Amino acid sequence: MKKIHFLAMALAVGISASAQNDPQLRTPMEVKPRFGIKAGINSARLEIKDAGSANSGMNNNAKTSLHAGFFYNIPVAGAFRIQPEILYNIQGSKTSPMASADPNLAGLNEFDFHYVSVPLMLQLASPSGFMIEAGPQFSYLSSANADRNAGGEVNLKDRDYVKKTDFSLAGGVGYLSRIGLGVNARYVYGFTNVWNNEDSPSSANMDFRNRVLQVGLTYHFGAAK
Repeated sequence: MKKIHFLAMALAVGISASAQNDPQLRTPMEVKPRFGIKAGINSARLEIKDAGSANSGMNNNAKTSLHAGFFYNIPVAGAFRIQPEILYNIQGSKTSPMASADPNLAGLNEFDFHYVSVPLMLQLASPSGFMIEAGPQFSYLSSANADRNAGGEVNLKDRDYVKKTDFSLAGGVGYLSRIGLGVNARYVYGFTNVWNNEDSPSSANMDFRNRVLQVGLTYHFGAAK
């Protein structure tokens, strides 16, 4: 986690320093709709609540994964922007071994959920390139697997142990340089219990909710005049 925060700070400082040293980067950026691409690191974990007596002591730790995709940034009025995105998101968690009467679930200690995510971010951008953002995110499950230390992988999606959709809210900050290269940090807070208790034979009433810190780079095509 400390490495991720250090990387974000280094990228922001480096881009800001370039903008201060280069007169071309200090010229006003053209305000127009722009396509862009983005990619970066996820620090993802599952918040486990009310797991029941069998898993009440289940610890969950962050796992490092990736996100990547593209977006369309639309100026609306003044500093206000709307940015719909399509991302491929890898989420999940590392946990203490899961207790269950189901041999497919017993001992699982790392969950790997792959989503196609569609955030709709509302942004306020300053002339200097800094911005804040917030908005909803809808995600569709592409694949869901889990592993145990003793070996063996379980396909949770095919067994309908994980719900197909997830709804979250996201918020973050970023910086965009005059040449279109930027850095972005965002936190995604999931509201959906993605564990499907109706189809899971687990004796516990599991409650898994996604929590993700994202740090990455963005590039806006056509940012320069």
